[in-house]
Amino acid sequence: MNETLLEAFSLIIIGMLARVSGLVQEKDNRILSRFVFNVTLPFLVFLSLFRQHPTLVYLKISMLVWILLGALTALTYYAGRFLITDKKKLGVFILTAVGGNTAFLGYAVIHGLTGDAGMPFAVVYDQFGNGLFIYTVLLIMIAHLSQHPLSPKTVVASLLTPPFIALIIGLVFPLSLQLPGYVLASLNLVGNITTPLMMLIVGMNLAKPVHLHALPLLGASALIKLMILPAAMYGLTLLISMPPFPKAITILQSAMPSMMTSVIFAQVYDLDESLAAQIVFGTTIVSFFSLPLIWSFLH
Repeated sequence: MNETLLEAFSLIIIGMLARVSGLVQEKDNRILSRFVFNVTLPFLVFLSLFRQHPTLVYLKISMLVWILLGALTALTYYAGRFLITDKKKLGVFILTAVGGNTAFLGYAVIHGLTGDAGMPFAVVYDQFGNGLFIYTVLLIMIAHLSQHPLSPKTVVASLLTPPFIALIIGLVFPLSLQLPGYVLASLNLVGNITTPLMMLIVGMNLAKPVHLHALPLLGASALIKLMILPAAMYGLTLLISMPPFPKAITILQSAMPSMMTSVIFAQVYDLDESLAAQIVFGTTIVSFFSLPLIWSFLH
């Protein structure tokens, strides 16, 4: 685990240095992010589920994520209303405490640790659990806080992303249909560059300073996201029957830091963008230490 994380975090540092040094500009970072999300990541998602038989475990993982994130969203909303008077900061707190970086960081870490074996469970957690919840329940709440109308058309458009479409294709792909070897090899070549590119993108997005005024909400988000959430997920997995391996992947995904798209959502819904960026940065740095501890506990 430590060697895998060191490799991943070394790539993150390279990304940070590239951004800080000016070798990579913000516009370059956005282009690379779009390329990974729209081109290489769908191939990785498809290959992760290709030839996999859909099982009850997928449903259990999705159900656990919805239960946990639903309870956490309600808790952060009602508790935050009493403790955070600024709605722009409250919206950011909910986003960063609930939404996890289960795609860019989660896929990269889990693929590095388990190879292809853990990816189906990581993808189901991210797409049917975390992603589906964020683009429906969480965004509706954020839109309510920011008084920005959110139409059903917008929600549907947000869900129909290339990785989600690749997930559906991978699940329904006929088991009897054989793809030529050179096609699979080409798909693997494209899919396999996703993980290192994701790590570099994470680093490029972390080249932002943390200010003292952000520390209270940063600390609260880190506590919830990196400790309380995986502990609660561990408790929930004890209540249902699930094989140890997908259970470990599910708990590890729940321990990922705040999602990087929190910053984008903060821009779109007129929230505190600077606070969102600092919390994402802080929770990601802390996760360098928390993820190895959690993975060691699970083994």
